[in-house]
Amino acid sequence: MFYTFGFIMEKDLRYIELFELYQGLLTDRQRELFSSHYYYDLSLSEIAEPDGNTRQSVYAAVKKVKNKLDEYENLLHLKQKYDSLKGVSKNLSTIDKKSSQEILDIIGE
Repeated sequence: MFYTFGFIMEKDLRYIELFELYQGLLTDRQRELFSSHYYYDLSLSEIAEPDGNTRQSVYAAVKKVKNKLDEYENLLHLKQKYDSLKGVSKNLSTIDKKSSQEILDIIGE
């Protein structure tokens, strides 16, 4: 379910994982800004320029998206539950590989 990137700071990876879970709750524009910055590795200036926006306005918008992602996780705890299920599956794999794989299939791993 989650993408693996070369050199991404742990903090950024967390937001990418949260985005994977909660992107459906964001507006199209919020998804576009986040994707442009984190998936396509565009600078804030590169994102701002085509629309005539400022780097600062894009920074504020991306920060708002990150705050929203944190807010959704604090309310719904989907990443926490996902991580827990993944851990259970890993522990279970030594005892019951079939059940472990079923858990991974459910969570999209």
